[in-house]
Amino acid sequence: MFMLLPTNNFNNMDKNFDYSQVPYNWALCYISECSRKEECMRYQVCKLAPIGLTRNNCVLPTVMNKKECPHFTPIQVVRAAVGFSRIFAEVKEKHHAAMRRELAGYLGGGGTFYRYRNGERLLMPEQQEWIKKMFLRFGYTEEVVFDDYKEVYRFDDY
Repeated sequence: MFMLLPTNNFNNMDKNFDYSQVPYNWALCYISECSRKEECMRYQVCKLAPIGLTRNNCVLPTVMNKKECPHFTPIQVVRAAVGFSRIFAEVKEKHHAAMRRELAGYLGGGGTFYRYRNGERLLMPEQQEWIKKMFLRFGYTEEVVFDDYKEVYRFDDY
């Protein structure tokens, strides 16, 4: 089970928001007529875009012809894990290779595995949960502890 912390007060992001968190090619929304703009991450992030940004993907105004916007992204803060350099420390040798292979496959391959392991990419709550369940499947009941944790805004592309 993981916890999402919805936030309806996006004004706090002005001080804390780091635009580098926005995934490459993540669509922003500039539709000021939208009734849900105050609770939509795409619209609120667009208001915080750096002045030097002159081009990006965006949600087109034709979306207003739909009953509900298929690109609506609620504003959420999640507790992301930063790195997992020590999770295999207590793993038996007979399980080590299989668990590592399974985890690398889940995370998208060897290079990506190392970026997650070293904390270059953040593990979202559902990824943390999957890793904990994998350890349970192999018979390890101790709590899986990641290197560190960080609260971040959630983008739907994770």
